[in-house]
Amino acid sequence: MENKDQNLEPIDLTQELKAYENQWVALSRDHKRVLGAGKTLKEVKEKADKTGEKYLFLRVLPFDLSYVPAS
Repeated sequence: MENKDQNLEPIDLTQELKAYENQWVALSRDHKRVLGAGKTLKEVKEKADKTGEKYLFLRVLPFDLSYVPAS
């Protein structure tokens, strides 16, 4: 069964997120817009709530580091 609403194409947010390095951001559900940003989740949530849109949180890690999860 195919879900036509789900876009499986990769989304490159590198340029959009460079200004938010080492911060929390609230992304729009389509992953195309930053609805709020800040040092704490509380701060970001307050900003994003004002937009009236649904969002998701993302921690923008420093771009000069690599992250490899350990098992």
